[in-house]
Amino acid sequence: MLTALRDLAWLKEQIAYLDYPKGIIYGCKLRVENQHISIGPGQIKCRDYVFLLGEEERIEYVSTQNYVSLKFKVREREEFSGYIRYKTCFFLDASLELLDDEVELCRFKLKDGARLRTEYKDFYDIQTEYDTLNLAHATWSAADGNSLSKEVTDFFARKVLACEEAGEGDRQFAYLLLQSREAVRTELLKITLWEKQDKNKKKTLCQKMPFTS
Repeated sequence: MLTALRDLAWLKEQIAYLDYPKGIIYGCKLRVENQHISIGPGQIKCRDYVFLLGEEERIEYVSTQNYVSLKFKVREREEFSGYIRYKTCFFLDASLELLDDEVELCRFKLKDGARLRTEYKDFYDIQTEYDTLNLAHATWSAADGNSLSKEVTDFFARKVLACEEAGEGDRQFAYLLLQSREAVRTELLKITLWEKQDKNKKKTLCQKMPFTS
């Protein structure tokens, strides 16, 4: 009975994310402490399988003049009678290329004597070249394809809500970003950006037209 319930819970997770591409589904929050990068619990889809990561993992890092990528990898897949066993790992890789069995969590360059940081001054600081965990290229999975890191969109949303001049539409979008535990759909991000750009163009055009109040 317990085995059947366990298998049912596993099957529901696999079906729920059947159409999702490979990538982080939720969680896997990164923090830096004592020359280690810690990866929090979460879910990652890779090689058409959804992995539940129930414990925090730690990876030691060192200084590097070139980008290195923190990756999740499916090292081995073994089939047995009645079940399949996967062996996975987190590792740092000098190659920024992703193989079919790899998912990127972040990348960074670190100068000698410097320390990695995860606190960002502003939205553009997320892609600072040195000494910063760069989340811009992290492999996040959403219902309609790969999307931006949940931490990136959450950071953006909090900045919007902290801005007194933010419009009501911007605030509603920020709340939408924050309320979900998963990455936002790529389509929604694109539509919002297109609408924002279109409004800015119309506003600029009106300002340039004569006889407008």
